[in-house]
Amino acid sequence: MRITHLWRYPVKSLAGEPLTQTRLDRGGMPFDRQYIIMDGETTRKGNALTARVVSDLLAYRATVDAGAVRVSAPDGRIFPVDETLSSRLASDLGRALWVEEAPAGAAPFHDAHDILVLNAASVRALEQEWNKPLDPLRFRPNIMLDGDDLEPYVEDSWVGRRFSVGEAVLEGAALDQRCVLPTIDPQSLVRDPTLLRLIVERHNQCFGLYCSVLTAGKIGLGDEWRLG
Repeated sequence: MRITHLWRYPVKSLAGEPLTQTRLDRGGMPFDRQYIIMDGETTRKGNALTARVVSDLLAYRATVDAGAVRVSAPDGRIFPVDETLSSRLASDLGRALWVEEAPAGAAPFHDAHDILVLNAASVRALEQEWNKPLDPLRFRPNIMLDGDDLEPYVEDSWVGRRFSVGEAVLEGAALDQRCVLPTIDPQSLVRDPTLLRLIVERHNQCFGLYCSVLTAGKIGLGDEWRLG
C-alpha cells in the first residue's frame, strides 16, 4: 500500500490544495488548519464558523504561495489572510465574522489529531454501499492510501498500531466519528443526509483513521505505508 494523494487545508472549512510531498511534524503538516474563521453573529459569537453551518465556505480555496496563505474566491479574486479576506467573506456570506491564526507554538485548528488517513478501498466500498458517486474530499483527508494489498475498512483495526511512511513514523490514534460535513458535495455544495445515515447505521458513524505523528519527516506520493 502506498500514498496516492496528499491534501492540506490552510484555512479550516475552506477547500484545500493537493500536494506531491510535504513534511509531517508533531501537530501535522505545515500550514494545515493554520487559520480558522470565527463567527461574529450574536448567538454564536466566538464559536468557529465551519462548513457544517455555512456550506458556501467550501467554495473558497486556501493555498500556500511562497510561504503565505492565499484564498481564492469563487469569482477568481485572490486575497491574503487579513482584514480584506474577513470583509469579503462577511459580505458574501451576510454575517459577521473574523479570521484567526493559530498562535506560534500552539496546535493547529484540527478537530482531533494530527493527520487524517483514508483508505481508497474503503471509499470504493462505501460508494457501492451508498450507490452514488463518492468524492473522497467530502471527508477532508490529508493522506489517501491505495494498493492491491489494501482491503476495505482494514484501517478500523489500526488504532494503536504504528506505521512508517517516507521519513516519518505515525500511530493510529482514533477512528474519525463523522459529523454532517461529508453530506456536503465539495463541488456542488448540495447536501445529502443519506450518506451520514449510512455511515451511522453500517459503520458506527466512523470513517477514516486519525493518526498522531511520532517521528517527524518528509513524505510524498508513492511512499510505501508500512505497518510496524
